[in-house]
Amino acid sequence: MTSAFREDNSHYEHQSPPPSIHGGRGEDGEGTSNAPLRQSDDASSADHVQEKAAVAAPLTKKQKLRRHCGRFWWWYLIGSIIFLAIFLPILFLVIIPAIVQDILDHQTMPVSGGSFIAISPDQLNVSITTSLDTPLPADIDPTTLFMYNKNTPTFSPFVNVTLPKLHVDGDTEIYVQAQTVTVTNETELISWFANVFDQPTVTLSTRGDAKIHLGALHSNGHIDKTVEVNSLNKLSGFGIEHMKLLMPARENGTNVEGTLNLPNWGALTLGIGNLSLNLMSGDLRIGLITIYDVLLPHGNNTRYFNGELFLDTIFQNIGTVLSSQSDALSNGNIQIDATGNATVVNGQHIRFIEAILNNRRVTSVTPVVKLAGDLISSFTNGSQVSIPDMLDDVFGNSTFIQEVLTHWNATKNGTAPKVKRTIPRGIIGPGALSLFKLGMKMRKF
Repeated sequence: MTSAFREDNSHYEHQSPPPSIHGGRGEDGEGTSNAPLRQSDDASSADHVQEKAAVAAPLTKKQKLRRHCGRFWWWYLIGSIIFLAIFLPILFLVIIPAIVQDILDHQTMPVSGGSFIAISPDQLNVSITTSLDTPLPADIDPTTLFMYNKNTPTFSPFVNVTLPKLHVDGDTEIYVQAQTVTVTNETELISWFANVFDQPTVTLSTRGDAKIHLGALHSNGHIDKTVEVNSLNKLSGFGIEHMKLLMPARENGTNVEGTLNLPNWGALTLGIGNLSLNLMSGDLRIGLITIYDVLLPHGNNTRYFNGELFLDTIFQNIGTVLSSQSDALSNGNIQIDATGNATVVNGQHIRFIEAILNNRRVTSVTPVVKLAGDLISSFTNGSQVSIPDMLDDVFGNSTFIQEVLTHWNATKNGTAPKVKRTIPRGIIGPGALSLFKLGMKMRKF
């Protein structure tokens, strides 16, 4: 029997999916359908995810920059070349020299030691100790430094020294070792040495141009420094320590020797050769002494001297001498001044030192008792020379001791003494020394 259900294909479209027969629970029927199966919802979702995954991920900043540089590298290359062409000359010609100069300008270059030693009328042996404190390590080529007086309107160096090749790194000491230099301007040197003698401190100015290496880079720098250095301060503290009469005098006229103190308050050692000094009492020249091979490091310097004490001048002008000593004697002292006479090195006069010392005056103050004791003990200590006989040879029938006692008595009472004091001519040796010292002490009572 023909089935009552007939498949109607009249409206079947070729591309339409075939109908499917499912059970009430959605299961497939027993029969199979000839129509192709429709894709499930899960398959549709998978296709949608795959479409989204195919979209390109956004670029990172680094990738964007790389892509940008890759596209415009040629322009950047041209810009870099132009920039370097402008910047490098500024770096090497302006910036680095400015840094180097700023470092030099902030250097103090203190003078902590050294020496100025005269070796001829126009030459000095110069040593200098100074320092540099640099933030960067550097090498400095040998550099000539010109020394000059900053107060002189025109640049007029009097000597120049050469700094050796240096490597500086941080605080570095610099030594200029014993260089023989020629005086290039004697007038300026005299002016500077005058300040060295007169002032407690003196300025020393130096100028020069240095070539400085910072690794492979190099630059030129200008040095112009003025530093203060302690100086002689008029030989404050100068004094005769001991004096001894030589009786009889030597063949060359030398009749006195002793020691004196030549203080140097400065940082520089001074060498001035053989120094001759006039001994003065007021305006009266009473002697001439010589100090040999004078070399004065910092501090007090005891030096031997010898020379001639003009006894005849002293005794013949005893009134003038005592008058010039009135202030010193009132304090129990003897004042002897000294002025320069000559400065000689290897038989040659050193003009730039004589021009200063010959016009300066220094003062030695010595207690009367000490000086008189030194003088008298010179010939009473084992000597058979009679003091009165020695004085009579110069002064005649009067004695130096009698004149001193007369002057003191007149100073004490305000009138000349009426009692004439005499000294027995037979007293010699220690007795004479005791009597003289006793007379010296009378002024104090």
